[in-house]
Amino acid sequence: MRWILALTWLAFIAYAWIWAPGQPLGSDPVFKELVTLQSKEPWLLTVFSWLGIFPAIFACLLLRRSGKARGSRVHAWPFVLLSFGLGAFALLPYFAWSSQTHRGSGYEQLSFARQRESGIGRVAAHKLTHMVLLLLTLGTGFYAVTQGNPDVYMEAFRESSFVHIMTIDFVILTLLSVIALFRDASLNRRSCGWAVAGLIPLIGPLIYLMTARRD
Repeated sequence: MRWILALTWLAFIAYAWIWAPGQPLGSDPVFKELVTLQSKEPWLLTVFSWLGIFPAIFACLLLRRSGKARGSRVHAWPFVLLSFGLGAFALLPYFAWSSQTHRGSGYEQLSFARQRESGIGRVAAHKLTHMVLLLLTLGTGFYAVTQGNPDVYMEAFRESSFVHIMTIDFVILTLLSVIALFRDASLNRRSCGWAVAGLIPLIGPLIYLMTARRD
């Protein structure tokens, strides 16, 4: 699994820089509209916003269980922090590096006391955090479904390198959430079948978090 994830990361970087179709960022009007939140296409705005929600979900999965991991020297927080700007480009190396053969090896090793003191673990584990993220996901999804035009999105996917890359990024983050749920479920003695919920982007992992037992 480690080498598969590492090769996927390298292939994604190469594809994004060399082979991704469409206009480059410097001359891409869709990119400029999205980063300034001026795009008029709901589907584009929604997927762009989901790429901001996804890292928050990974933060909840990876930073709330500090002190329960065993055998890992990999700290999750730098990768999670970078993922808010780089998405899967930041998280793929973390999952590759932390991949081990025993349960719970890929999770943050900061002590629970230190995490509570900083407040990160408490916020990441709080059900209100998960509920807010779920409402944001459902609200933006409803906006896209009722107001958006998928054909406009597909045209942008073909003509804009940024939209092309962010769409692939979204798919990879969805697949990484399957791995994250499997690891977390194994660590916390929940059914590993929960990993399948990761195939439901954003909503599946959030439901998993909301149904988790509070410590």
